[in-house]
Amino acid sequence: MNVVRGSNEIDLVELVRRIIAGDADAETELVDRYQAGVSILINRTMQNRSLAEDAVQETFRILLEKIRHGDVRGPERLSGFIRAVAQNTAIECARKARRAINHEEVDQAEQLPGPTPDPLEQLLREERARIVRQVIAELNRPRDREVLLRFYIHEEDKARICEDLGLTSLRFNDVISRALKRYRELYLKRFGNP
Repeated sequence: MNVVRGSNEIDLVELVRRIIAGDADAETELVDRYQAGVSILINRTMQNRSLAEDAVQETFRILLEKIRHGDVRGPERLSGFIRAVAQNTAIECARKARRAINHEEVDQAEQLPGPTPDPLEQLLREERARIVRQVIAELNRPRDREVLLRFYIHEEDKARICEDLGLTSLRFNDVISRALKRYRELYLKRFGNP
């Protein structure tokens, strides 16, 4: 996309020279000449019109600042420079908007009260936990009881349990798999299908 409309190299060199010299009319001319192209470029990147308008304004602020500081190498390449600044500005504005949305969602989530179970649900949960502990306690093998309690009830780290019991990770998987099988058999024998 060419954001220059019929300008030649001499006009661009002169325009940049005038902006560096502090000519406000030259700044207005730059904005007038490139506004449509910059807007099209930014609107392709950003979905939100309001944010896109902000990005266009930010693009021209950055452009004028860079031109005043002499950052344009080869004023005849001003169009490419403007395109690069517009694309970078649109990307940065989109990132800022996403971060702001994510922070807003986190802030809102922190303000929401946690779900409180009703008394019946709480009672049922406690009863299920009591039954699980009871079945685990009735397992014949002490290692089955220890592994199931530590891993599922106390939520201890697998590596820590392996270290304490002298098991490799693969061996732990075998041990816990067999312990769960024995737990399931005992549970079904005592309570039937849930």
